[in-house]
Amino acid sequence: MIFQDRTQAGLKLAQKLKDLGLANPLVLALPRGGVPVGRAVAKVLACGLDVIPLMKVLIPWSPEASYGVVAVDGTVALNMPLVHRLELSDRELQIATALVQQEAVRREQLYRKGKPFPGLESRDIILVDDGLASGYSMLAAVNFIKKRKPRSVIAAAPIASDSSVRMLAADKEIAAIVALANDAEPFFSLAAYYKEFKTLTDNDVLRELA
Repeated sequence: MIFQDRTQAGLKLAQKLKDLGLANPLVLALPRGGVPVGRAVAKVLACGLDVIPLMKVLIPWSPEASYGVVAVDGTVALNMPLVHRLELSDRELQIATALVQQEAVRREQLYRKGKPFPGLESRDIILVDDGLASGYSMLAAVNFIKKRKPRSVIAAAPIASDSSVRMLAADKEIAAIVALANDAEPFFSLAAYYKEFKTLTDNDVLRELA
């Protein structure tokens, strides 16, 4: 399945999410790429849209790759098998995740402009990204959300790797994992599933949220 862009992918994803019959849903998008997808989903479902600022923890000598993700409150999802292979010490992990959390806090202040995080209790929360490759960004978002006692958590993306779906399915607090297409490769090219897949900036995110 090839999508025109993130917005079209979100519209298609929303049609599948409608079948779940969610009550009082809220879309929480993962910046940056998940925001236009989430905006389209929220429009179709006629529900609210907000964001969870997350940042990847990059491998210092390979900045295109990451070994984990940190949420704005310090919630961490680490690829522990990779961490062990990289032979990173606990001290190195603490320093790296603390620096990345600072950037997540900066993004939250920019995107949410001081607004308090919405209450999630008794709500069906739809976490949306533009794709699940490793799945660790979504896992960090799920771990962040679970602390806030929602009624249910749904992980949704237009495209997901089989390995990310298996990893997320192991978390029994995720009510559903919704994807329109699956890829057997754990490190597939997300851009290959979109005709238009530009790199988004903070200003792009702000325009979508507006």
